[in-house]
Amino acid sequence: MYRKSHAVRTFLCLLLTFVFMTVFSAQSLLAASDQKPSVAWPEAPAINSGAACLMDADTNAILFGANMDEQRYPASITKVMTALLVAENKQPADQVTFGEQAVSESIPGNARINVQLGETISVEDALHAILLASANEVCTQLAIDIAGSVEAFADMMNERAAALGCTNTHFTNPNGLPDPNHYTTAHDMALIMQEAIKNETFLRVESDLSYTIPPTNMTASPRPLQNHHVMLFQEDPTYGYQGAFAGKTGYTDEAHNTLVTAAKRNNVTLICVVLTCDNLDYITDTRSLFDYGFQHFTHHTLKDTKKESLSGTISLPKDAKLKSATYTDPDDAAELESFTRQYFYDGHPIGTAEVSSKKASSSDSSSSSSETSPTGIVTPEANRDDASSTGSLSSPLYILLGLNAAAILVLIFAVIQRSRKKRKRRRRKNHRK
Repeated sequence: MYRKSHAVRTFLCLLLTFVFMTVFSAQSLLAASDQKPSVAWPEAPAINSGAACLMDADTNAILFGANMDEQRYPASITKVMTALLVAENKQPADQVTFGEQAVSESIPGNARINVQLGETISVEDALHAILLASANEVCTQLAIDIAGSVEAFADMMNERAAALGCTNTHFTNPNGLPDPNHYTTAHDMALIMQEAIKNETFLRVESDLSYTIPPTNMTASPRPLQNHHVMLFQEDPTYGYQGAFAGKTGYTDEAHNTLVTAAKRNNVTLICVVLTCDNLDYITDTRSLFDYGFQHFTHHTLKDTKKESLSGTISLPKDAKLKSATYTDPDDAAELESFTRQYFYDGHPIGTAEVSSKKASSSDSSSSSSETSPTGIVTPEANRDDASSTGSLSSPLYILLGLNAAAILVLIFAVIQRSRKKRKRRRRKNHRK
């Protein structure tokens, strides 16, 4: 009797051990599958800039950010917004005549083209002076022509910035001269540049690395201009960057060096903003971040599902699986005919899609938004039970569960066989007696 009890206890202990191992292994695999995507977010290079942002202009994905929402002085990269508003509110052939306020800024120490009182140039000339020569007095005169005053133009700048999604930007002038209330962030400047490169006039002016303002009513000699942004000279073996097509430099003692740049390779357009830079860090950091973005990320165009029409492109690390991405929908998405869906990868926002429901039966329309789409993307709000029902259990977990179940069956069979052998031995022994 003792031996039989002992065998039963041994069997139960082994059985419980296997059960605990199975449960623990299952929980570990579930946790790992929830926390780790198929490919980790690429490791970014070290930079020296005080703040930086690398954004995919096509998807809005932030590929890199360092203090990117901290308010800092922009200096002359402010002129990207100024040039955008000029391009949107003036025609290239329009004429600009300089008054006293603008001419007063045409002094040594200021970036300028040395305009004279009463001198007239075209808006085409003025835009080149702003973006290539960073001429402060030209910004001031255009601001007055468009809005009536510098203050009114600054209001326009702030309204436009807010409309673009900028949340930490406030402009007080069109040229970026130091002012405690004139500030922006690396992220906000990326949003402004993203809008600027959509403007055909802005892009055309930026494509001219050199330009000559012809003689005017006050100046007999032509004025040759050259872009200050050396990375735009793509063939320059020292500073040029292949694919760089637009940008603006900035510098004041308060802001240090600042730089905003757009570059395109293989149909991917990236925008890099660096602020508060010393020495040549604004160039080396921009180059490093562009290399990082182009080497490690790619685009995925989202496809329609059986129930939804999707229009959008997202950025993913190369070799990453689309099913490792997650998304969030607005709280009232089920009540909307169309809405914007935000996608994430490893906690990073990687793009959005415009979503509209297809005509479906009432049973289809009542389905939960946490269902897995044909792309394999599961909403992060789905609870663990829902995730299990939509295939979030990995193949290795199924294999582990099967192996443990098989081991338990083998153990049971072994115990039964051992018990049978013991009974046979007892019978033989009793028979001999």
